[in-house]
Amino acid sequence: MFYREIQPSPAAARVVRCYWILEDDGASRGPQRIVPDGRSELILNLGQPYESQTPSGWKSQPQYFFMGQITGPLLLRAAGRARTIGIRFHPHTAGHVLGIPANELTNTATELDHLSRPLWRELEPLAELHGPLDAIQVLDQVIARRDFKSDEQLADAVRELEGSRGSMRIAEIAYRAGLSARQFERRFLSAVGIPPKLFCRMQRFQRVFPALENQHDGWADTAARCGYYDQAHLIRDFHEFAGKPPALLLAEETDLARHFVQSRQLSHFSNTRQAGAP
Repeated sequence: MFYREIQPSPAAARVVRCYWILEDDGASRGPQRIVPDGRSELILNLGQPYESQTPSGWKSQPQYFFMGQITGPLLLRAAGRARTIGIRFHPHTAGHVLGIPANELTNTATELDHLSRPLWRELEPLAELHGPLDAIQVLDQVIARRDFKSDEQLADAVRELEGSRGSMRIAEIAYRAGLSARQFERRFLSAVGIPPKLFCRMQRFQRVFPALENQHDGWADTAARCGYYDQAHLIRDFHEFAGKPPALLLAEETDLARHFVQSRQLSHFSNTRQAGAP
């Protein structure tokens, strides 16, 4: 399995956090687990799409689709040789790009042509390109020229919450934005897709993964360093966001979420040609 991240051009960076490439030979392995991180993505399958677990069983993902915010674990399995490209949006930008309130897309995977046929028509030819870096160059151009009117108050608030890794009080952020708590929550929900308190919990939970890679302390110390009241508080979030307690999650050596954290290689968009195709 190969995973790589590429930074967008400056013109697209106002909307896109990064692009990513995932190549998987489809070798037999158990289901892969994705955990929430507070960001939504546009997924383009240039190879065999993954299958996702649904209440009615395993279902093939669409070729091009938008994955809204997830609030619990997402289980995927390879169905063949995969070549996947993703656009990871900033938490507050995806809904504006698609022209739809983000909360209407939470916990859904929606085919792109059902959401935005103009955008779908621009991206449809990507399947004919030779490699993922060529596709990302086209993606970047498409995103860069789309009209995007940012809510700067909300954008600043989201950046503060991200920067604090979820440790700032919502009331304080709303006050800095000049909004009442109710106004802030309503605008945040529409733009980001989830309530601000849940977003903060996800940012705090993401702190745990780097801590686990260099764990020399016990679970209680790890919980405290990541902003949890105690070990039980941390374990509750593991159950909600990962679907398993920490010990069982770490035993999944092929877990895709951990692979993303451990193997993340960030390249700048302008340097992708020099870096070479994966």
